[in-house]
Amino acid sequence: MTRKYSLVMESGPNGFSGYVPELPSILVTGSSVDELTRRATEAIQVYWEVLRAERSPTSETREIEVELPV
Repeated sequence: MTRKYSLVMESGPNGFSGYVPELPSILVTGSSVDELTRRATEAIQVYWEVLRAERSPTSETREIEVELPV
């Protein structure tokens, strides 16, 4: 399964920082946009691995679509 996430990036004097609005616990830093993107990708993968490992064996995951006004 493939999902797309937004990465909000900010630049500063010491590099870049970013966060993923859909997963508020993910905050990353990097010295370049490429490094920031790579670290965000890794953080998202770890997020889902931990979530899967900690959920109840009787739970189920279901994809839903929700339309929101822009």
